[in-house]
Amino acid sequence: MRPQTQEQIEDAYRTMAAEARYRPAAPSDGFGNIGVPDDELDLAAEARGYATRWWAEEDDGRFYIGSADFTTRKAMIYAVEAARLMAAGRGSERHVEKLLSLASDDIKRVIAEKGDDDV
Repeated sequence: MRPQTQEQIEDAYRTMAAEARYRPAAPSDGFGNIGVPDDELDLAAEARGYATRWWAEEDDGRFYIGSADFTTRKAMIYAVEAARLMAAGRGSERHVEKLLSLASDDIKRVIAEKGDDDV
């Protein structure tokens, strides 16, 4: 992996941690719940490990996503299709933006129905 690529992926990880409070490389219970106090976490090490794992999947051309949850399936479809368009290259940005907007709208609907404002 080129240094610029590693920095790009690590930066995305740091942004996810800061903006979405989402740290997929942090120690967890397997369901996204981090069981370690924040002061014991190492964001830089997480970002490095995440970059390594991300690049291995990208380099192989195969990303593991998992099974859809019924309530968020439509949003997942929109997001996955947007990702496929992004992987195809330039020229599809308007479609990508619309698909991600549809995904965001559907997630907002799910949150409203659940009354979940924890983010």
